[in-house]
Amino acid sequence: MATQESLTSLTEAPSFSVIMATYNRGRHILPSIRSVLWQSCQDLELLIVGDHCTDETEAAVRPLLSNKVRWLNRTENSKSQSAPNNIGIELAKGRYIAYLGHDDIWSEDHLSALLSLFRADPDIHFAVSGAIYHMPPGVERPIVTGIFSDQSSQFTHFFPPSSFAHRRDIIERIGGWRQPAEIKPPVDAELLLRAAHAGLRFASTGKITAHKFAAGHRYLSYLHQTSDEQEGILRRMKEPGFGDHVRDLAELSRRTGNYMIARHRDYEQFEPGQLAKENAVRKGNLRPQLRPVTCREVVPQEASACAWDWQERQPDGLRWVGLNPRPKLLISFTSKKTVVVDMTVAHRRREALKALRVLSGDKPIDVRVGTPVQDREHWRAIVAFKLRLAADNYTVLELLLKDLQIGSSETPGIAVGEIVVSPLAPAWRRVWVKLLGYTKRGSSLVASPPEAG
Repeated sequence: MATQESLTSLTEAPSFSVIMATYNRGRHILPSIRSVLWQSCQDLELLIVGDHCTDETEAAVRPLLSNKVRWLNRTENSKSQSAPNNIGIELAKGRYIAYLGHDDIWSEDHLSALLSLFRADPDIHFAVSGAIYHMPPGVERPIVTGIFSDQSSQFTHFFPPSSFAHRRDIIERIGGWRQPAEIKPPVDAELLLRAAHAGLRFASTGKITAHKFAAGHRYLSYLHQTSDEQEGILRRMKEPGFGDHVRDLAELSRRTGNYMIARHRDYEQFEPGQLAKENAVRKGNLRPQLRPVTCREVVPQEASACAWDWQERQPDGLRWVGLNPRPKLLISFTSKKTVVVDMTVAHRRREALKALRVLSGDKPIDVRVGTPVQDREHWRAIVAFKLRLAADNYTVLELLLKDLQIGSSETPGIAVGEIVVSPLAPAWRRVWVKLLGYTKRGSSLVASPPEAG
């Protein structure tokens, strides 16, 4: 076991060993840790296991270390929660193992609800709480899972690790967490299905106490870590009426058809590790190679769905927006100088292409939208702008969509096609472009980018 461990162990065995696997979450891990330390059931230990964290995570958690809180960091990265979870289980002293994602939050009564379930029925192996998947801001479609009474649910429904705890001794019976490259299901789904088919018993608390902010639902979330949503729900938990808020979210989940829809897929159709790879692309852990801009370059469009931001690429080369009103685009090129970007956009209605707001690093970009041209059933235009790329890292653009530009379940929103990144033209050519107001590429007239201020 290759880890670096800090602090001493508990002298007495607690009821719960809480395992928090993490990778380069930095200070943004703190809200999740606080939700553990604020539990009404304090009969616990917390093991924070880094998957070879190389950022500020250790410095962020060190002030919180105590006889209840331990920090361990693997000396190599495994690219999965499996290895950190297995290390946590090996070192755990508690009778029950609970998991909390490093970006998830527990209500204060989460562990007490699970403990009551275990005590009420000693034959239960997995105690499961209700969990709400909170979607990105602007996507009002919360998903609820973990509320069930039928024993068959354990074979069909998926429960995120942050929502359940299991007896520690079941690992001796079914084995630990497996590596993603060796299995077809995601690692957490595989553990649950293995336990279900081994005849282990699952039971639900019947109440929602876990709040999940899945990184896989937030495109490129690992490139720009935040914790505003987690801090917000922690504050709300301390205010009156939080129970009503949770019930409202559950009702919204029912109205939008997202209540108890997290089901296991037919995993046999996938190759081992395929789903893990797709999830890594969505989160931004797996990215195109970073290259400098030396000539005209085309930004590759991902061939898979990008969480709520973008749908699958269509045959016409366009990627249509999902339900997120602030979708992101990854620019996998670097430059020490300003570059010019020509981005094709499309929509079924011409007026939706009248203007477009674009951010880079939370700062607005001055863009120029060319005249839309009809192309079969939709209109296309070129959005042109100058951009300062990161000199040694990826650049993420964010579109601020409104009205018709936002996608819905009934009608498509805006689409993005080819994105061309080019070095800034020489000064004499920029003067020519400014005088004429456009430039000609082949037989197409496109808007010229605005001059730098």
